[in-house]
Amino acid sequence: MMKLILVALFASSTALAQTTLRETDDAGHTLQLPRPARRVISLAPSVTELLYEAGGGDRLVGTVEYSDYPPQALEVPRIGSNQKLDQERIAALRPDLILIWFHGNALREVVQLTALGIPGFFLEPRHIGDIPHALERIGRLLATDKIAQAAATRFAARYADLRARYATRSPVRVFYQIAADPLLTISDKHIIADAIRACGGRNVFGSEKALVPQLSTESVVAANPDVILTARMPPDKNAKSSIDTATRSPGEPSLKIWARFSGIKAVKTGQLWLIPGDQISRQGPRILDGVEAICGALDEARKVK
Repeated sequence: MMKLILVALFASSTALAQTTLRETDDAGHTLQLPRPARRVISLAPSVTELLYEAGGGDRLVGTVEYSDYPPQALEVPRIGSNQKLDQERIAALRPDLILIWFHGNALREVVQLTALGIPGFFLEPRHIGDIPHALERIGRLLATDKIAQAAATRFAARYADLRARYATRSPVRVFYQIAADPLLTISDKHIIADAIRACGGRNVFGSEKALVPQLSTESVVAANPDVILTARMPPDKNAKSSIDTATRSPGEPSLKIWARFSGIKAVKTGQLWLIPGDQISRQGPRILDGVEAICGALDEARKVK
């Protein structure tokens, strides 16, 4: 039902155009543009990063809070958050394309955008391997095809190299903590699970049905992971974190709940790690930096297995 609603939202704004560009987005509908987009608004930090990587940074006229990378994105006017948009500000910026985080932006806010009559394109790479295709589509919508294709090729080659490098390493059992209260993790359907697999890790809750399952502490104790990972988020919403590598952090407040469970192997061996959150949590080009951070943590865990 949500997909049908989203398809209908932007169909009316593009159906009458004599089009030269056609692209299918991650909501499953085809966007038609009469010419390459020149004034673009991004509604998510990950989409902002994809836009810059695809060669469209000079087209970005507005974005949401937390869009902090690359550094020049901090100079772009803010038009709200992924949950609350300033519709008047968006209209005043006169965009000819809005790039929307599918399932990440509040539907009520996206619905209100239809009154502005601005074409929208939904992006949400579900897997790391989907990111090159996202870059290529942005490039075609902006006529920055060569830059976007080169970026997509680099990304795919680096990802393939990482998987090949870790393909024969001994498996490490991983618990990835999304939040401590309530206690949340990821299933193997989550894009972060791709990162864990690429490093030779095994998600101990990978078979859960929900994308982000809620757990009890007892279930984690029973799973007895070799490593516990969680994301380190930047301290300021518009400032990039200065630490961009994995850090062993058993004293991290969000991980302190495990201190009393000394029987868990990860606790016993001190394998509680912080991963750079703005890398691993965004469905964009820097996720491979997050993959490398996870791989480094798992290599350290292999030394004490």
